[in-house]
Amino acid sequence: MKNPYALGFWCAIVALVLLSATYFYGVMLAHQIDKAMIFLDSASALIAVSAIVFVAWTSFQTQKIKKKQLEQGKTLVAIWDTKVALRRVETVFDRYFWGSYWQPGRTFQEVMGELTGTPLEKSLEALKKQCVLLDKQAADGRHWLNNARELSDVAAAMARERYQLDFCDPRSETPGGAVINRDFEVLVYTWTARLKSFDHQLDALEVEYSEHA
Repeated sequence: MKNPYALGFWCAIVALVLLSATYFYGVMLAHQIDKAMIFLDSASALIAVSAIVFVAWTSFQTQKIKKKQLEQGKTLVAIWDTKVALRRVETVFDRYFWGSYWQPGRTFQEVMGELTGTPLEKSLEALKKQCVLLDKQAADGRHWLNNARELSDVAAAMARERYQLDFCDPRSETPGGAVINRDFEVLVYTWTARLKSFDHQLDALEVEYSEHA
């Protein structure tokens, strides 16, 4: 790993050596050998101390940079894991509302419009746990757990609304099956908007940490 301050340090050392050599040579010409040797010892000690200090400082800065890069790497992994969990929620959500959920074999809670024990609830809980880890790892001021909770609240509201449409709305007996009313359309729009916002925020955070990794 290259140190950005190394060039300046070595330039200073070279300049100090040249000045010392010039002064030493001038004293030699003046026939003051003892004084020249004292000065040479002092200059050598100064150069040695400067080199030791610089090496120690460089080592400290290198360790600091490595630690920062390690933390950035951990944050990127947390971001990727959160993205995977979010994709899982999206897939299960589609199957839950538009796929096999509406086939026979549902639990009592599902029939009553509850998410308890469903694959969607489990995927949302997994997303929440991952968001807790991301909140601890990423010092970006965002509250990722709140995003996951908002998605969970919308999904629960959609399940209840779908139950109302299928079992409590007399219009659902008309040909074509369940009726999609205005309230349900709003919930679908809200879910889509929050899902996209969540995804875009994760993309922005990934770019932020990738640029500094």
